[in-house]
Amino acid sequence: EERKTREELDLPADIKIVINQGSGMNVDRGIEEAFEAILKLEDAVLLLVGSGDVIPKLKAMVKEQNAEDKVIFVDRVPYQELLQYTLNADVGISLDKDTNINYRFSLPNKLFDYIHCGIPVICSNVIEVKTIVDEYRVGKSIEKVTPEPVAKALEEVLSKGKTSYQDALRIASKELTWEKEKVAVEEVYKNLISKV
Repeated sequence: EERKTREELDLPADIKIVINQGSGMNVDRGIEEAFEAILKLEDAVLLLVGSGDVIPKLKAMVKEQNAEDKVIFVDRVPYQELLQYTLNADVGISLDKDTNINYRFSLPNKLFDYIHCGIPVICSNVIEVKTIVDEYRVGKSIEKVTPEPVAKALEEVLSKGKTSYQDALRIASKELTWEKEKVAVEEVYKNLISKV
């Protein structure tokens, strides 16, 4: 598909964009901390595409701090349109906190969207996400999801620029595909069926 420009998506042309996407922008997923972190950066905005129970709270925080120029809210959009926003971002975030077993072992789709769209990732230390980000060197993992480490990681990754991550992202995008993963899934099912 043709790639849309920032202008076509009504995004700022001359500022770094940090994206968080998905329909599960909920409590304990680092969105509030990402907002506090973005306030510490002069040349960056937080782009939130999707929905979740933390969005109303975050909109109130933005209004309370007169920070409307630091956060862009985009409601849920069809998947192909979502990827247009992702392609135009400079870094993607996945900041789930290790507060429950669901988050601890999560492996969100947005991680693979970021990688396949060629943008580096800043993630929390939840097991599966951290393993991919660190192993493939496609961004930076942080130990604690608080505004200071998030801001520091954003500064580091944004100052390097997404072009410096392209080789690693290209390798990861070739290896982390459904075509490769389905072989392992099929093996599991074959083993299960043979035991029945």
